[in-house]
Amino acid sequence: MTELGIRDRKKARTREAIRTAALDLFEEQGFERTTVDQICRRADVAHRTFFRYYATKEALLFGGAFGQVVLDAFAEAPADLGLWEALGHALTVSDGRLEEPAEHTARRRRLRRGLLEVRSVRDHALILVDTFGRRASVIAAERLGADPHTDLRPWALGAMLSGMIQRHIMVDSETGLLAEWAEAYREVLRPGH
Repeated sequence: MTELGIRDRKKARTREAIRTAALDLFEEQGFERTTVDQICRRADVAHRTFFRYYATKEALLFGGAFGQVVLDAFAEAPADLGLWEALGHALTVSDGRLEEPAEHTARRRRLRRGLLEVRSVRDHALILVDTFGRRASVIAAERLGADPHTDLRPWALGAMLSGMIQRHIMVDSETGLLAEWAEAYREVLRPGH
């Protein structure tokens, strides 16, 4: 138990060192001029170590496992809950947290907001949105016992969640309460709108 605790703390310190080095460099010299080599030198880690924690330097602007906590909670919600209730449960259990809880979240969001016009950053954001929506659709299909090839309900939910995530990333705001999104969708689908 103690060994696991030590290992986890060491991993957390390494992740923190990489994140701090990267954000410092992005602020000092700009995102595009910062290389993974520079981040590794500043954090005093090997390239292999960097890529164990982050797939790309763009990933540093979104935090580790973006949206994973919400999706895991959605997948693990009690089986007797309906789809909407399971999603509400997931958002409650995860506190609606899309990004890792870290002191750098506000700093990372500020940097990200200013860098969304950089193609690699925007592409990374869109990949995150797509991945989140697809995984949510798979989970929804499993919860419904539905065939995602013939049933549109899982894809409808995935599309809604993708919109929520895209707004969070691109507009840099809270995604809003689930009930607010449901009302927005009802309003859009109401005849005459």
